[in-house]
Amino acid sequence: MKAFIAHILLALSVIGLVSCNKESNTSQTSSIAKLKSFYFAPITDMPGLAEATFKIDERLDTGLVTNQITTADSMRYGTSLKRVVPKFAFEASPGKVTMELAGEQINLSGSDTLDFTKTPIYLTIQSSDMTTIKTYEIKTTVHTVDPDLYKWQTLTPTAYIAEDEEQQVVIANDTYYWFSNNGFSTRLYASADTKSWSEKTLSGLPKGCHVKGIIKHGDTFYYADSTHLYISDDVMNWQVKDYSNKKMRMVTMLMSFNDTAWLVVTDSVSTYHLGKIVKDSVHMTNMVLDNDFPVSGFSTVTFESFSGRKRALILGGYTSKGECTNSRWSIEYAVTIKGLYRLMNYSNGQDEFTTLTGASVIWYKDRLLLFGGVNKDMAFRGRDILYSKDEGYTWSPMDSEKCDLPESYTARQKQTVFVHDNNIYVFGGQDLNKTYTDVYCGRLNSITWPLY
Repeated sequence: MKAFIAHILLALSVIGLVSCNKESNTSQTSSIAKLKSFYFAPITDMPGLAEATFKIDERLDTGLVTNQITTADSMRYGTSLKRVVPKFAFEASPGKVTMELAGEQINLSGSDTLDFTKTPIYLTIQSSDMTTIKTYEIKTTVHTVDPDLYKWQTLTPTAYIAEDEEQQVVIANDTYYWFSNNGFSTRLYASADTKSWSEKTLSGLPKGCHVKGIIKHGDTFYYADSTHLYISDDVMNWQVKDYSNKKMRMVTMLMSFNDTAWLVVTDSVSTYHLGKIVKDSVHMTNMVLDNDFPVSGFSTVTFESFSGRKRALILGGYTSKGECTNSRWSIEYAVTIKGLYRLMNYSNGQDEFTTLTGASVIWYKDRLLLFGGVNKDMAFRGRDILYSKDEGYTWSPMDSEKCDLPESYTARQKQTVFVHDNNIYVFGGQDLNKTYTDVYCGRLNSITWPLY
């Protein structure tokens, strides 16, 4: 019996020793005072805080505060630092953590809401054995430039003295060329900077050239006029090909799309088709156009769809019967079947701008932008810019506080708009009483930034 009791006492003493060792381990202290990570807790109305990432720069002590916590990249524009909840992770459990904001010291609890606009900001960590103290300076930066803001400037108020004229502007070899026709003659002006323009000698185009129908395809320029195709490699000198003996007529050039120059043609029985130019020769395709397909006054734009397919959009304009439409015709290249194109009007029931002609549309960053235009009654649509984020199906006005052209830009139609080197250029146009020759340039602040 005594032996049994002795064994019991021995077992209890071992258990007690193990228990004491466990307790002593949990209460061990450390001389480490080091930050592992730093971030801001998310706040619903301020997404920029949770998006922020920080880097910790541990430096050799020099007697000064040398350790730093800095934002890896500036936080989103508009992010407020008035209410932030800083969060930390440490290499070892600290004995004490304090923060100093503009001289005011705060003992941190782990869920503190602080005003980080009060600078300088210091974080001090004291090791659990109270032998080591390390201080970090916290530096936060917020973008001061609104990424969604378009900045516009007037490059020239008057490029040349204009009459009641039709206009078109193209670019070749970093030179801008401005065609102008008053119904009797065509003139050409050139500029290297869009600010100073000089008249150039032009030869080969017909006197009554509808210059709005001039398109650029690669390094070649085309203009179609019934039985004649005009071709130029330098903008100023044009050669002509006669198609009088062909059983088709050229109505108008459309656009350059998917390595092909496209136009509208009619066959011998006046049925409208899509035509294309191959090696400077016009060929009529078997794609027959509906009666409500536009043949004048339309605007075109080409882009790559969100699904990765090449697409062209023909917007508004007048049909062969002289009816003004609000159509949005889409031509899409079917990558699965070589040489196949799909033509579809997907504007039925969409009436954001009822009828429309004389507008200009471009693809910029991730959306379509529409400038100018009038309806069938020649009522101007306005000076605001419309945008579409669903490839032309629906349209909305842009926020005037984010994208507002200079006051000198008035409502107009038949302007030329294109994108060059990430800049949007707007040239001239007309209203009921005047032909404009002004030039504007705009750019989205974040056009070269990564998307959020």
